[in-house]
Amino acid sequence: MSSTRRIEKFTASLPMPPSLPIIGHATLFLGNTETIGNPEDAQLILENCLDKDVVYRFLRPWLGQGLFIAPLRLWKMHRKILLPVFHNKVIEEYIGVISKQADILTERLEEQSGKETFDVLSYISACTLDIVFETSMGEKMDVQHWPDTPYLRARHTVMEILNKRLFKVWLQPDCLFKLTKYAKEQKKNIELTHKFTNEVVQKRRLQFEAKESIGINNTKDSGDKIRPVLDMLFGREIEFTNEQLREHIDSITIAGNDTTALVIAYTLVLLGIHQDVQQRVYEEQQLIFGKDKRELNKEDLLQMQYLERVIKESMRLYTVVPIIARNIDRDIYLPHSKVTIPSGVGAVVGAFAIHRSVDVWGSNANDFDPDRFLPERSTNRHPSAFIPFSHGSRNCIGNVLTKLT
Repeated sequence: MSSTRRIEKFTASLPMPPSLPIIGHATLFLGNTETIGNPEDAQLILENCLDKDVVYRFLRPWLGQGLFIAPLRLWKMHRKILLPVFHNKVIEEYIGVISKQADILTERLEEQSGKETFDVLSYISACTLDIVFETSMGEKMDVQHWPDTPYLRARHTVMEILNKRLFKVWLQPDCLFKLTKYAKEQKKNIELTHKFTNEVVQKRRLQFEAKESIGINNTKDSGDKIRPVLDMLFGREIEFTNEQLREHIDSITIAGNDTTALVIAYTLVLLGIHQDVQQRVYEEQQLIFGKDKRELNKEDLLQMQYLERVIKESMRLYTVVPIIARNIDRDIYLPHSKVTIPSGVGAVVGAFAIHRSVDVWGSNANDFDPDRFLPERSTNRHPSAFIPFSHGSRNCIGNVLTKLT
Protein backbone atom coordinates (compact mmCIF):
# COMPACT_ATOMS: atom_id res chain seq x y z
CA MET A 1 0.00 0.00 0.00
CA SER A 2 2.79 2.44 0.91
CA SER A 3 4.45 1.71 -2.46
CA THR A 4 1.20 2.48 -4.29
CA ARG A 5 0.74 5.77 -2.44
CA ARG A 6 4.32 6.72 -3.19
CA ILE A 7 3.81 6.13 -6.91
CA GLU A 8 0.52 8.07 -6.85
CA LYS A 9 2.31 10.98 -5.20
CA PHE A 10 5.03 10.97 -7.82
CA THR A 11 2.67 10.63 -10.77
CA ALA A 12 0.52 13.48 -9.47
CA SER A 13 3.51 15.76 -10.07
CA LEU A 14 3.82 14.78 -13.73
CA PRO A 15 2.63 17.28 -16.36
CA MET A 16 -0.58 16.07 -18.01
CA PRO A 17 -3.74 17.37 -19.63
CA PRO A 18 -6.93 17.79 -17.56
CA SER A 19 -8.85 14.62 -16.77
CA LEU A 20 -12.58 13.96 -16.92
CA PRO A 21 -14.77 12.63 -14.09
CA ILE A 22 -14.89 8.82 -13.73
CA ILE A 23 -13.02 8.03 -16.97
CA GLY A 24 -9.97 10.14 -16.09
CA HIS A 25 -7.53 10.16 -19.03
CA ALA A 26 -9.11 7.22 -20.88
CA THR A 27 -9.85 9.50 -23.84
CA LEU A 28 -6.12 9.65 -24.53
CA PHE A 29 -6.39 6.10 -25.86
CA LEU A 30 -8.85 7.27 -28.55
CA GLY A 31 -8.33 9.36 -31.68
CA ASN A 32 -5.16 11.37 -32.23
CA THR A 33 -2.86 10.89 -29.27
CA GLU A 34 0.36 12.88 -29.20
CA THR A 35 3.43 11.26 -27.69
CA ILE A 36 6.09 13.61 -26.42
CA GLY A 37 9.74 12.56 -26.36
CA ASN A 38 13.14 14.22 -26.15
CA PRO A 39 16.69 12.85 -26.58
CA GLU A 40 18.06 13.99 -23.23
CA ASP A 41 15.50 12.13 -21.13
CA ALA A 42 15.46 9.18 -23.53
CA GLN A 43 19.21 8.71 -23.13
CA LEU A 44 18.91 8.58 -19.33
CA ILE A 45 16.18 5.95 -19.44
CA LEU A 46 17.75 3.78 -22.13
CA GLU A 47 21.22 3.82 -20.55
CA ASN A 48 20.14 3.29 -16.96
CA CYS A 49 16.95 1.21 -17.08
CA LEU A 50 17.78 -1.95 -19.02
CA ASP A 51 14.92 -4.22 -17.94
CA LYS A 52 12.08 -4.50 -20.45
CA ASP A 53 8.64 -3.29 -19.39
CA VAL A 54 5.85 -5.71 -18.50
CA VAL A 55 4.08 -4.93 -21.80
CA TYR A 56 6.49 -7.31 -23.55
CA ARG A 57 4.98 -10.20 -21.59
CA PHE A 58 2.65 -10.84 -24.56
CA LEU A 59 5.68 -12.18 -26.44
CA ARG A 60 6.74 -14.55 -23.65
CA PRO A 61 4.74 -17.62 -24.83
CA TRP A 62 6.41 -17.32 -28.22
CA LEU A 63 9.94 -16.07 -27.54
CA GLY A 64 10.36 -17.37 -23.97
CA GLN A 65 13.62 -16.04 -22.50
CA GLY A 66 15.08 -15.04 -25.87
CA LEU A 67 17.47 -12.10 -25.95
CA PHE A 68 14.83 -9.61 -27.09
CA ILE A 69 12.71 -9.94 -23.93
CA ALA A 70 15.00 -11.82 -21.53
CA PRO A 71 15.04 -10.72 -17.87
CA LEU A 72 17.99 -8.44 -17.13
CA ARG A 73 20.19 -10.98 -15.33
CA LEU A 74 19.82 -13.59 -18.09
CA TRP A 75 20.17 -10.94 -20.81
CA LYS A 76 23.54 -9.82 -19.43
CA MET A 77 24.94 -13.37 -19.48
CA HIS A 78 23.60 -14.34 -22.89
CA ARG A 79 24.34 -11.07 -24.70
CA LYS A 80 28.00 -11.39 -23.72
CA ILE A 81 28.07 -14.74 -25.51
CA LEU A 82 25.99 -13.64 -28.50
CA LEU A 83 27.74 -10.31 -29.17
CA PRO A 84 30.81 -11.77 -30.97
CA VAL A 85 28.46 -13.69 -33.26
CA PHE A 86 27.13 -10.38 -34.59
CA HIS A 87 30.55 -8.82 -35.10
CA ASN A 88 31.01 -6.93 -38.37
CA LYS A 89 33.49 -9.46 -39.78
CA VAL A 90 31.11 -12.34 -39.15
CA ILE A 91 28.10 -10.54 -40.58
CA GLU A 92 30.07 -9.65 -43.73
CA GLU A 93 30.06 -13.36 -44.59
CA TYR A 94 26.35 -12.98 -45.29
CA ILE A 95 26.72 -10.36 -48.05
CA GLY A 96 26.65 -13.09 -50.70
CA VAL A 97 23.35 -14.48 -49.38
CA ILE A 98 21.85 -10.98 -49.22
CA SER A 99 23.01 -10.20 -52.78
CA LYS A 100 21.60 -13.43 -54.19
CA GLN A 101 18.20 -12.95 -52.55
CA ALA A 102 18.12 -9.29 -53.63
CA ASP A 103 18.61 -10.42 -57.25
CA ILE A 104 15.62 -12.74 -56.93
CA LEU A 105 13.57 -9.91 -55.43
CA THR A 106 14.51 -7.63 -58.34
CA GLU A 107 13.40 -10.28 -60.85
CA ARG A 108 10.06 -10.71 -59.07
CA LEU A 109 9.47 -6.95 -58.90
CA GLU A 110 10.28 -6.60 -62.60
CA GLU A 111 7.36 -8.95 -63.30
CA GLN A 112 5.06 -6.28 -61.86
CA SER A 113 6.53 -3.44 -63.93
CA GLY A 114 3.88 -1.60 -65.94
CA LYS A 115 1.04 -3.43 -64.20
CA GLU A 116 -1.48 -2.23 -61.62
CA THR A 117 -0.58 -1.38 -58.05
CA PHE A 118 0.53 -4.23 -55.81
CA ASP A 119 1.65 -4.83 -52.23
CA VAL A 120 5.43 -4.43 -52.34
CA LEU A 121 5.76 -5.38 -48.66
CA SER A 122 4.78 -9.00 -49.32
CA TYR A 123 7.59 -9.31 -51.89
CA ILE A 124 10.15 -7.70 -49.59
CA SER A 125 9.06 -9.79 -46.58
CA ALA A 126 9.57 -12.96 -48.60
CA CYS A 127 13.07 -11.80 -49.51
CA THR A 128 14.07 -10.85 -45.96
CA LEU A 129 12.67 -14.14 -44.68
CA ASP A 130 14.88 -16.08 -47.08
CA ILE A 131 17.87 -14.03 -45.90
CA VAL A 132 17.15 -14.37 -42.19
CA PHE A 133 16.41 -18.11 -42.37
CA GLU A 134 19.63 -18.92 -44.23
CA THR A 135 21.86 -16.64 -42.15
CA SER A 136 20.38 -17.50 -38.76
CA MET A 137 19.56 -21.19 -39.19
CA GLY A 138 21.27 -22.35 -42.35
CA GLU A 139 17.88 -23.20 -43.87
CA LYS A 140 17.14 -22.37 -47.52
CA MET A 141 13.38 -21.83 -47.45
CA ASP A 142 12.88 -20.23 -50.90
CA VAL A 143 9.98 -18.20 -49.54
CA GLN A 144 10.20 -15.87 -52.54
CA HIS A 145 8.98 -18.66 -54.80
CA TRP A 146 6.96 -20.64 -52.23
CA PRO A 147 5.45 -18.09 -49.81
CA ASP A 148 2.58 -20.24 -48.54
CA THR A 149 3.71 -22.86 -45.99
CA PRO A 150 2.13 -24.04 -42.71
CA TYR A 151 5.02 -22.50 -40.75
CA LEU A 152 4.70 -19.08 -42.39
CA ARG A 153 0.92 -19.10 -42.00
CA ALA A 154 1.36 -19.91 -38.31
CA ARG A 155 3.86 -17.04 -37.87
CA HIS A 156 1.46 -14.63 -39.53
CA THR A 157 -1.46 -15.77 -37.35
CA VAL A 158 0.51 -15.36 -34.11
CA MET A 159 1.66 -11.87 -35.08
CA GLU A 160 -1.89 -10.82 -35.93
CA ILE A 161 -3.12 -11.98 -32.50
CA LEU A 162 -0.23 -10.25 -30.72
CA ASN A 163 -1.07 -6.99 -32.51
CA LYS A 164 -4.69 -7.33 -31.40
CA ARG A 165 -3.61 -7.77 -27.77
CA LEU A 166 -1.29 -4.78 -27.95
CA PHE A 167 -3.87 -2.36 -29.29
CA LYS A 168 -7.12 -3.71 -27.82
CA VAL A 169 -7.09 -3.00 -24.10
CA TRP A 170 -9.76 -5.59 -23.24
CA LEU A 171 -7.54 -8.39 -24.62
CA GLN A 172 -4.55 -7.49 -22.45
CA PRO A 173 -5.53 -9.07 -19.10
CA ASP A 174 -4.61 -12.77 -19.31
CA CYS A 175 -7.80 -13.79 -17.54
CA LEU A 176 -9.93 -12.19 -20.29
CA PHE A 177 -7.69 -13.22 -23.17
CA LYS A 178 -7.92 -16.89 -22.16
CA LEU A 179 -11.70 -16.70 -22.57
CA THR A 180 -11.41 -15.71 -26.23
CA LYS A 181 -10.91 -17.85 -29.32
CA TYR A 182 -7.59 -16.10 -29.86
CA ALA A 183 -5.94 -17.83 -26.90
CA LYS A 184 -6.47 -21.32 -28.32
CA GLU A 185 -5.54 -20.20 -31.82
CA GLN A 186 -2.35 -18.54 -30.58
CA LYS A 187 -1.29 -21.61 -28.59
CA LYS A 188 -1.80 -23.93 -31.57
CA ASN A 189 0.19 -21.76 -33.97
CA ILE A 190 3.01 -21.03 -31.51
CA GLU A 191 3.42 -24.78 -31.02
CA LEU A 192 3.68 -25.19 -34.79
CA THR A 193 6.42 -22.54 -35.11
CA HIS A 194 8.27 -24.02 -32.12
CA LYS A 195 8.14 -27.47 -33.72
CA PHE A 196 9.82 -26.14 -36.87
CA THR A 197 12.64 -24.36 -35.02
CA ASN A 198 13.13 -27.26 -32.59
CA GLU A 199 13.67 -29.62 -35.52
CA VAL A 200 16.21 -27.27 -37.11
CA VAL A 201 18.09 -26.82 -33.82
CA GLN A 202 18.25 -30.57 -33.24
CA LYS A 203 19.43 -31.23 -36.80
CA ARG A 204 22.17 -28.59 -36.63
CA ARG A 205 23.30 -29.80 -33.19
CA LEU A 206 23.71 -33.35 -34.48
CA GLN A 207 25.72 -32.00 -37.43
CA PHE A 208 27.92 -29.99 -35.05
CA GLU A 209 28.52 -32.98 -32.78
CA ALA A 210 29.35 -35.19 -35.76
CA LYS A 211 31.96 -32.69 -37.00
CA GLU A 212 33.37 -32.25 -33.50
CA SER A 213 33.75 -36.01 -33.08
CA ILE A 214 36.10 -36.17 -36.07
CA GLY A 215 38.01 -33.02 -35.11
CA ILE A 216 36.41 -30.47 -37.44
CA ASN A 217 36.06 -27.07 -35.77
CA ASN A 218 32.98 -24.91 -36.12
CA THR A 219 34.79 -22.27 -38.20
CA LYS A 220 34.63 -20.78 -41.66
CA ASP A 221 37.44 -23.12 -42.70
CA SER A 222 35.32 -26.20 -42.02
CA GLY A 223 34.02 -26.21 -45.60
CA ASP A 224 30.70 -24.41 -45.12
CA LYS A 225 30.02 -21.42 -47.38
CA ILE A 226 28.68 -19.40 -44.44
CA ARG A 227 28.36 -19.93 -40.71
CA PRO A 228 24.74 -19.51 -39.65
CA VAL A 229 24.20 -17.81 -36.30
CA LEU A 230 22.79 -21.04 -34.86
CA ASP A 231 25.96 -23.01 -35.63
CA MET A 232 28.09 -20.38 -33.87
CA LEU A 233 26.05 -20.81 -30.68
CA PHE A 234 27.17 -24.41 -30.19
CA GLY A 235 30.17 -25.06 -27.99
CA ARG A 236 30.22 -21.61 -26.39
CA GLU A 237 31.21 -20.68 -22.83
CA ILE A 238 27.58 -21.35 -21.87
CA GLU A 239 26.22 -24.63 -23.22
CA PHE A 240 22.84 -23.48 -24.46
CA THR A 241 20.01 -25.98 -24.24
CA ASN A 242 17.94 -26.68 -27.35
CA GLU A 243 15.11 -24.67 -25.84
CA GLN A 244 17.35 -21.65 -25.25
CA LEU A 245 18.70 -21.89 -28.78
CA ARG A 246 15.17 -22.01 -30.16
CA GLU A 247 14.23 -18.92 -28.15
CA HIS A 248 17.24 -16.95 -29.37
CA ILE A 249 16.83 -17.99 -33.01
CA ASP A 250 13.09 -17.29 -32.96
CA SER A 251 13.83 -13.86 -31.48
CA ILE A 252 16.29 -13.13 -34.29
CA THR A 253 14.06 -14.32 -37.13
CA ILE A 254 10.84 -12.79 -35.80
CA ALA A 255 12.16 -9.45 -34.53
CA GLY A 256 14.63 -9.02 -37.39
CA ASN A 257 12.54 -9.91 -40.41
CA ASP A 258 9.49 -7.69 -40.15
CA THR A 259 11.37 -4.59 -39.06
CA THR A 260 13.86 -4.88 -41.92
CA ALA A 261 11.11 -5.50 -44.48
CA LEU A 262 9.18 -2.45 -43.32
CA VAL A 263 12.25 -0.21 -43.52
CA ILE A 264 12.87 -1.31 -47.12
CA ALA A 265 9.20 -0.90 -48.05
CA TYR A 266 8.99 2.62 -46.59
CA THR A 267 12.22 3.54 -48.38
CA LEU A 268 10.86 2.36 -51.73
CA VAL A 269 7.65 4.34 -51.23
CA LEU A 270 9.62 7.48 -50.37
CA LEU A 271 11.82 7.01 -53.43
CA GLY A 272 8.69 6.69 -55.56
CA ILE A 273 7.37 9.95 -54.16
CA HIS A 274 10.67 11.84 -54.39
CA GLN A 275 11.86 11.21 -57.93
CA ASP A 276 14.86 13.52 -57.58
CA VAL A 277 16.19 11.45 -54.65
CA GLN A 278 15.49 8.25 -56.59
CA GLN A 279 17.58 9.58 -59.48
CA ARG A 280 20.52 10.34 -57.18
CA VAL A 281 20.34 6.84 -55.71
CA TYR A 282 20.26 5.36 -59.22
CA GLU A 283 23.25 7.43 -60.34
CA GLU A 284 25.23 6.32 -57.29
CA GLN A 285 24.51 2.67 -58.13
CA GLN A 286 25.54 3.27 -61.73
CA LEU A 287 28.87 4.69 -60.62
CA ILE A 288 29.49 1.59 -58.49
CA PHE A 289 28.27 -1.15 -60.83
CA GLY A 290 27.82 0.36 -64.29
CA LYS A 291 26.39 -2.41 -66.47
CA ASP A 292 28.17 -5.10 -64.49
CA LYS A 293 25.81 -7.62 -62.87
CA ARG A 294 28.39 -9.00 -60.49
CA GLU A 295 27.70 -9.93 -56.90
CA LEU A 296 27.67 -7.22 -54.25
CA ASN A 297 30.73 -6.95 -51.99
CA LYS A 298 31.81 -5.04 -48.89
CA GLU A 299 33.65 -2.35 -50.86
CA ASP A 300 30.47 -1.62 -52.84
CA LEU A 301 28.53 -1.03 -49.65
CA LEU A 302 31.10 1.45 -48.39
CA GLN A 303 30.53 3.54 -51.52
CA MET A 304 26.74 3.72 -51.07
CA GLN A 305 26.91 6.84 -48.94
CA TYR A 306 23.88 8.60 -50.39
CA LEU A 307 21.73 5.44 -50.22
CA GLU A 308 22.76 5.08 -46.57
CA ARG A 309 21.51 8.61 -45.87
CA VAL A 310 18.24 7.84 -47.67
CA ILE A 311 17.66 4.73 -45.55
CA LYS A 312 18.47 6.61 -42.34
CA GLU A 313 16.01 9.35 -43.26
CA SER A 314 13.39 6.71 -44.03
CA MET A 315 13.94 5.14 -40.58
CA ARG A 316 13.67 8.57 -38.99
CA LEU A 317 10.38 9.52 -40.66
CA TYR A 318 8.80 6.06 -40.46
CA THR A 319 10.17 4.50 -37.30
CA VAL A 320 9.20 0.83 -37.42
CA VAL A 321 9.62 0.44 -33.64
CA PRO A 322 7.90 3.69 -32.60
CA ILE A 323 8.09 3.13 -28.84
CA ILE A 324 10.59 1.51 -26.48
CA ALA A 325 9.21 0.49 -23.08
CA ARG A 326 11.44 -0.02 -20.04
CA ASN A 327 10.87 -0.91 -16.41
CA ILE A 328 12.03 1.82 -14.02
CA ASP A 329 13.96 0.02 -11.27
CA ARG A 330 15.09 3.17 -9.41
CA ASP A 331 13.87 6.73 -9.00
CA ILE A 332 15.23 8.65 -11.96
CA TYR A 333 15.17 12.38 -12.50
CA LEU A 334 14.58 13.59 -16.06
CA PRO A 335 16.35 16.94 -16.46
CA HIS A 336 14.57 18.02 -19.62
CA SER A 337 11.07 17.31 -18.31
CA LYS A 338 12.07 18.32 -14.77
CA VAL A 339 10.20 15.40 -13.20
CA THR A 340 11.20 12.31 -11.27
CA ILE A 341 9.99 8.92 -12.50
CA PRO A 342 9.47 6.62 -9.51
CA SER A 343 10.80 3.11 -9.21
CA GLY A 344 8.27 0.40 -10.00
CA VAL A 345 6.56 1.98 -13.00
CA GLY A 346 7.06 1.61 -16.72
CA ALA A 347 8.39 4.33 -19.03
CA VAL A 348 7.86 4.62 -22.77
CA VAL A 349 10.45 6.32 -24.94
CA GLY A 350 8.67 7.74 -27.96
CA ALA A 351 11.22 7.14 -30.71
CA PHE A 352 8.73 8.28 -33.35
CA ALA A 353 8.10 11.52 -31.45
CA ILE A 354 11.82 12.20 -31.06
CA HIS A 355 12.43 11.52 -34.76
CA ARG A 356 9.73 14.07 -35.70
CA SER A 357 10.57 16.70 -33.09
CA VAL A 358 11.10 20.20 -34.49
CA ASP A 359 13.27 20.97 -31.44
CA VAL A 360 15.66 18.25 -32.53
CA TRP A 361 15.40 18.26 -36.33
CA GLY A 362 14.32 21.81 -37.09
CA SER A 363 11.21 23.33 -38.62
CA ASN A 364 11.36 20.87 -41.55
CA ALA A 365 11.33 17.81 -39.27
CA ASN A 366 8.45 16.27 -41.23
CA ASP A 367 10.17 16.73 -44.60
CA PHE A 368 12.14 14.00 -46.38
CA ASP A 369 15.72 15.27 -46.50
CA PRO A 370 18.42 12.55 -46.66
CA ASP A 371 21.18 15.15 -46.56
CA ARG A 372 20.35 15.95 -42.95
CA PHE A 373 22.53 12.88 -42.26
CA LEU A 374 25.58 14.41 -43.92
CA PRO A 375 28.54 14.28 -41.49
CA GLU A 376 28.75 18.07 -41.22
CA ARG A 377 25.04 18.27 -40.29
CA SER A 378 25.26 15.42 -37.77
CA THR A 379 28.28 16.55 -35.74
CA ASN A 380 26.43 18.20 -32.84
CA ARG A 381 23.35 15.98 -32.89
CA HIS A 382 22.38 14.38 -29.59
CA PRO A 383 23.30 10.65 -29.44
CA SER A 384 19.66 9.78 -28.69
CA ALA A 385 18.17 12.00 -31.39
CA PHE A 386 18.16 9.05 -33.83
CA ILE A 387 17.32 5.72 -32.20
CA PRO A 388 15.84 3.30 -34.77
CA PHE A 389 17.81 0.50 -33.08
CA SER A 390 17.23 1.84 -29.56
CA HIS A 391 20.20 3.21 -27.58
CA GLY A 392 22.62 2.11 -24.91
CA SER A 393 23.89 -1.36 -24.12
CA ARG A 394 20.46 -2.93 -24.68
CA ASN A 395 20.17 -1.72 -28.23
CA CYS A 396 19.40 -4.04 -31.15
CA ILE A 397 22.14 -6.68 -31.27
CA GLY A 398 21.44 -7.37 -34.95
CA ASN A 399 21.60 -3.79 -36.17
CA VAL A 400 24.69 -4.46 -38.36
CA LEU A 401 22.90 -7.30 -40.17
CA THR A 402 19.79 -5.13 -40.54
CA LYS A 403 21.82 -2.30 -42.10
CA LEU A 404 23.43 -4.71 -44.57
CA THR A 405 20.06 -6.12 -45.58
